[in-house]
Amino acid sequence: MTTTPHGGTPEGPVPSGGSGGFDDHRPPSPELLSDCVHCGFCLPACPTYTLTGEEMNSPRGRIYQMQLISEGEAPLTAAAVGHFDNCLGCMACVTACPSGVQYDRLIESVRPQIERNWARSRSDRAFRGLIFRLFPYPRRLRAAAVLGALYQRLGLRAALGRAGLLRRLPARLRALEALMPDVPLRSALRRTPERSAARTRVETVEAGAE
Repeated sequence: MTTTPHGGTPEGPVPSGGSGGFDDHRPPSPELLSDCVHCGFCLPACPTYTLTGEEMNSPRGRIYQMQLISEGEAPLTAAAVGHFDNCLGCMACVTACPSGVQYDRLIESVRPQIERNWARSRSDRAFRGLIFRLFPYPRRLRAAAVLGALYQRLGLRAALGRAGLLRRLPARLRALEALMPDVPLRSALRRTPERSAARTRVETVEAGAE
């Protein structure tokens, strides 16, 4: 069952105007896709490949999926969307590539395609909305850190764990909760300066020059 990108809870492809799973509005460039010679130099530079060991979670694997979907040889699937979403955008692969593949331009062209041509589930949209409304904003992130510190300091984390309520959280929230580090309240309240003092910057440069 499919639905529109902004309605309903099921996830799946929506009608595409292109020849494959992507539409005709700025799909991945065939010329840029053909630059990849599948040499594998990008693999050790990619954090998601290093973590998972999965070919399709590497730049080379993602480019291969882009080619198949663009040419209509494979549909846009939940697995492919997951592999594209897993890309951190660090672009370490770009500097590691001896062929000069412009992976940054390729992945940037795929992300809007996914939003137009893949109907995300309601929970996925809510989770992504939370991430994009929180992490780009230092004040909101600091407020979340304070709440997290209070959550730990007041014993709520331990109490919920004993009551078995943490196991009832959605899988993503459960994973995030498990990864939450111990945050001292004082550290959460401390504000990191946006810029260091000029003297400190000069001393750092001079130390590096030595």
